[in-house]
Amino acid sequence: MEEPADTNMELGKSREYSRDTLEALGLPKPWYFEVWLRDRKRGIAGVVDIVAGSGRFEVVEMKAYRRRSFNHFRLQLMFYAYLATHCLGPVVRAHLVLGDSVRTYPVTERSLREVSRAVGRVVEVASSERPPPSPYAGSFRCSRCWYRRFCPWV
Repeated sequence: MEEPADTNMELGKSREYSRDTLEALGLPKPWYFEVWLRDRKRGIAGVVDIVAGSGRFEVVEMKAYRRRSFNHFRLQLMFYAYLATHCLGPVVRAHLVLGDSVRTYPVTERSLREVSRAVGRVVEVASSERPPPSPYAGSFRCSRCWYRRFCPWV
């Protein structure tokens, strides 16, 4: 059973990618949009907003709104770089677009190792008999969560 898209995900899917924004990022061509990647060996998958280039790639994660806190988006972006590296080939740069602001990160061996460790932890938790306790258990967030029907903490 697949989690249904929430409102923010639907808004993200419905947007048009501005050619001016993509040109301003200096992305190599060709550009591929909404790229579904799956690494069966590691048991991971994801949809990258934009993959640019050939041979040496760049990935882009686009968020509609600028946010004060964005570190979790950086990890998401680096996960996509990790996934694309394993499925397509080496990724050299990753771009996080937050509204009208852009943050560009080099994709290094160190950042890929960091993501590999995080992926290992997630796979470990996902294959566990019992999920970890939620820091939000019993809060208003639970009432909006799609997983509440399966969660032992609610």
